[in-house]
Amino acid sequence: MFSNELCRKEGRKMNTTNKRQDTPTIAVLGGTGHVGIPYINEFLARGLKVRVLARSPERVACHFPKAEVIHGSMMDAEDVRKALEGADGGFLITPIGGNDDAEIELKAARAAITAAQDVRLPHLIFSSVIQPNGPTGIPLLDVKLAIERLLKESSLPWSALRTGCYMEDWLELRPSLLNRGIFFFPISPKHRMSFTSQRDVSRVATALLRQHRVLYGSLDVIEPVTRTLTEVARLFSEYLGRKVVHAGGSLLPLMKSLRHVLFRFLNPVLASKVRLAGYFDTHDWFGDPSQLAAALPRFRVTSMESYMEESHTKITITSTKGHS
Repeated sequence: MFSNELCRKEGRKMNTTNKRQDTPTIAVLGGTGHVGIPYINEFLARGLKVRVLARSPERVACHFPKAEVIHGSMMDAEDVRKALEGADGGFLITPIGGNDDAEIELKAARAAITAAQDVRLPHLIFSSVIQPNGPTGIPLLDVKLAIERLLKESSLPWSALRTGCYMEDWLELRPSLLNRGIFFFPISPKHRMSFTSQRDVSRVATALLRQHRVLYGSLDVIEPVTRTLTEVARLFSEYLGRKVVHAGGSLLPLMKSLRHVLFRFLNPVLASKVRLAGYFDTHDWFGDPSQLAAALPRFRVTSMESYMEESHTKITITSTKGHS
């Protein structure tokens, strides 16, 4: 009798433990802006307990009513510590610095590392970018590698998920022009690039947490194919059933000029992005898709075709097309 009762108690304990392991808590740092929203939405959709550090908690709580929102700044290690305390993992998105100043990203990374060390965080996951061989001279790219080095030197359990061009940004830019048959992006259409759906990054992070798996290194989370913007425009043509052409490459010289005389004062972050666009205008940018296939063989990467089928861009375009 005692033995059976003990087994039942132990069984309940085991079930409770398994349930807790199946619903890990992830603390998102730097996720309250435009870039972080798709990550948080996917973490919630995957059933994680999500904790968000925010300077404006009321606003963030309205956007993510199912998330726990902690008031504080990701630049303050003590605030970050409160967000990470008791979490199974942290997800770090560093903010873009204005006028090519990478120090803000480094400061955010150092605060996250210090806080993670203080609470003995089981896993710190960094949203990085794919890296070519050697430094690029572009601060927005090179700072990610510098942060990966900081993580490696920290002795923390860490993983870096490297992304290509975000489908969420590149395919949803200027949808009104897309409805007129123009895929607008102000760079040359001839260079080959890797693309990433941000939801895949959240899915990989979720898999790592649930498997209690730490990479202690980087992993390219990208489509298994590279594409030029000409090919992307052609794909839009097939999808919409009418011709779509790439446009905007000729605007980059003008934007570079405005970067020095206007953007650096009125929109410093845009000034940084214009320099990054200049790199994409003259270089291929692709990663190694075999890394993800080897690390998570059953993982199904979101293709650009499936993204177009499932994203709200399709709904917007189809709806506008149907009422034109």
